[in-house]
Amino acid sequence: MITALVIVHVIIALVLTVIVLMQHGRQQGLSGAIAGGAETFFGKNKGRTIDAMLRKFTAVFAILFILSSIVLTYVSIRQANLDDAAAEESNTDASQTMNVTVDENGNLVDESGNIVMSAEDMAAQQAEAETEDAAAGEAEGAADEAAGAADAGAVDEAAGAVDEAAGAAADQAADAAQQAADAGAAE
Repeated sequence: MITALVIVHVIIALVLTVIVLMQHGRQQGLSGAIAGGAETFFGKNKGRTIDAMLRKFTAVFAILFILSSIVLTYVSIRQANLDDAAAEESNTDASQTMNVTVDENGNLVDESGNIVMSAEDMAAQQAEAETEDAAAGEAEGAADEAAGAADAGAVDEAAGAVDEAAGAAADQAADAAQQAADAGAAE
């Protein structure tokens, strides 16, 4: 719509320019003012001369030019405000949630079809989370054993149990990471 308004505005400006350039100048000298002025002022055809018609066309196209300028400005400002509002709304929508799904290959994809996370990365992340959970569970168990051993007076045994649990958790994490890497290589 703005493009059509700009085209109409340019056409009106060009027509107005041509009409103004076609008119005769006012300074025709004293003889033109007396002879020509008397003829058009007192004559019956004063509204039908070319200069009179060009003056009327100039007034009409000048008014059209002003109106088209106002309309074009209003529409441009309104369109810019709508574009800003839409951009702001899309930014707030995008920052609030991201809609992802799992495709047929097991990859996480967004609504545009872009891969957010591959299946191998998801498997490695899941294995890492499981080993962290297992290590935390074993550490809690070791802490409970240590607390019980401390109550019984066997602090050395509790420290050994904690070291043993930490080593076992580290071994399990390494095994899970290797299995995830092997599963990713197999796919």
